[in-house]
Amino acid sequence: MLLDLNDASSVVEWWAVYPQRHGALLTDWAERRPEHRATILEARRRIQTDPAMRRLMEQSWAGAAGAASLPSLPTHDEQAAGEAQAGLAQ
Repeated sequence: MLLDLNDASSVVEWWAVYPQRHGALLTDWAERRPEHRATILEARRRIQTDPAMRRLMEQSWAGAAGAASLPSLPTHDEQAAGEAQAGLAQ
């Protein structure tokens, strides 16, 4: 699946594939990538207002509670851009 961070519908579809992981990534990207923040916030609004997506979101929160202590690994894009090494060095 391709993710278009300029299209809220694409973000919602991508999030629904693996909400436990993708939700955390979107939160991180919204903070670190201001050029995509508005689209990510719109996708989040759509997820929260759709009853089926909201249930999926709540289920992902329940599953994420047990995984909160796991370290966050760099994304493929961060590794390719060399950002992973900078983040690990801190």
